[in-house]
Amino acid sequence: MEMLTDISKWISENESVLSGAAAIIVLLGVVISLLGFLYRWVSETPKSKAPNAQEAKGQRFEKITLKDLSAPAPYPIQFAKSDGLNIAYAVFGSGAHDILMAPGIISHLNIQSHMPSIRDTATAIGAFSRIICFDKRGQGLSDPSVSVPSLEERVHDIKAVMDAAGLDQVILYGISEGGPMCMQFAHDYPERVKGLILLGTTARWLQSEAYPMGIEERVLDAMPQAWGTGVLRNIFFPSVSREQMDDETYKGFERLIATRQSVRQLVDFFKLTDVRDLLPNIHCPTLVIHFTGDMAVPMRLGRAVADAIPNAEFFEVAGTDHADLSQSPEAVARVRQFADGLVDPQY
Repeated sequence: MEMLTDISKWISENESVLSGAAAIIVLLGVVISLLGFLYRWVSETPKSKAPNAQEAKGQRFEKITLKDLSAPAPYPIQFAKSDGLNIAYAVFGSGAHDILMAPGIISHLNIQSHMPSIRDTATAIGAFSRIICFDKRGQGLSDPSVSVPSLEERVHDIKAVMDAAGLDQVILYGISEGGPMCMQFAHDYPERVKGLILLGTTARWLQSEAYPMGIEERVLDAMPQAWGTGVLRNIFFPSVSREQMDDETYKGFERLIATRQSVRQLVDFFKLTDVRDLLPNIHCPTLVIHFTGDMAVPMRLGRAVADAIPNAEFFEVAGTDHADLSQSPEAVARVRQFADGLVDPQY
């Protein structure tokens, strides 16, 4: 009872304050109601009148279909001869730097030119560089191969593309599975490499007693069975929204670029890949970029590469992407700074 008496007394003494507060609450109620009305009006407005988040940022919203992905590339496809095989390549972009991109697990010049994450990353880097990209032998528009090519044969393909494009030196940009072939090339042909950029990659994939940081064999073995089911989407392409590409289209995308059998052969190749012994003898300037939450290639593997190469810098990027730098302007800026520094060391 004493507590109730005290509360009654406080209300009597602060009546004017409470009246003012009540008025404010009423006013806030009117404002909130008005905001609620405006929200509903915007939500119900046709898309032609109400821009989505991408349009608000000045980006054009697009819905990617399998028809879009399988359309011809917007740039000319050329061919280089490597060990008697035709290796498809393309050159686009502009700028002072020549950057040769070695693709990840599967390459297809037509499809990657329309796949948002791959296309937009190349476009961002192509704003200040001339990009040279190619399909590995046995993939995409290059000639088929009876078996999965060896690392040495992949190195031959890089050299063949450089020769065909008339390039004495390039900055090598190795993405994921393209990383080891670039490390091997930089070791074998140091005079032809100005600098080395390694994104989301490793010198060795398979875990062992002597290499506990590697990826477990059971994880690698699960990839072929998961291929084409959409399970790998959030691992390889987390930045491609389902607004841009629905799950059924993504499943079709995987089936379009590779069969489960070819992925199984690639996994067997992964298990044999190991270029760790070469790293201390790579002396060109090297930039190793890795997303903190990369679920395809854990960041510890990229850091180990940077630690083993004498002139390497490790650049960590926040996020869960595997290789999409278009979502990370700070990483694109670092690539540009690195490339400019090869021309002007004081940059």
